[in-house]
Amino acid sequence: MKHANPASAYPTGRLLFAIGASAATLIVLWTLIRLGGELSPEVYRAGVLGLASATLAHILGAVAGGFFIDAHGCSTAYLASTVVRFLLTPLLALSLYFALPVQPVPLLIGATVGYLVILVADMAVMLKSAQRGERDVGAAAN
Repeated sequence: MKHANPASAYPTGRLLFAIGASAATLIVLWTLIRLGGELSPEVYRAGVLGLASATLAHILGAVAGGFFIDAHGCSTAYLASTVVRFLLTPLLALSLYFALPVQPVPLLIGATVGYLVILVADMAVMLKSAQRGERDVGAAAN
């Protein structure tokens, strides 16, 4: 169902907040693992770069979804946003691997964990947004 104002149906601001909060939490956890597990600086750096690639991909995906909402509706915008994230995360991680001297395993772990954790946070935001939209449509119909 289309909303009167489609841009308000896509929660770009809340998605960006969820992405930032998830990424910050993962950075803190990765830092605690470094301190507790005595990881080398190279391993820590590679993990942070992997997380950065996932975070940037999610930010670009959320912004892309905001652009798609006007023409295609919320479901299509979120699908397009997810495809952007899914393609950009490994592309950015692979680019960092070839551009910088980093260890591949921590880079992959950082990118994968970052992608999955941030995706779960994004899904929670989208589900809450969809529930609000259904309540708003139901209230307008009554």
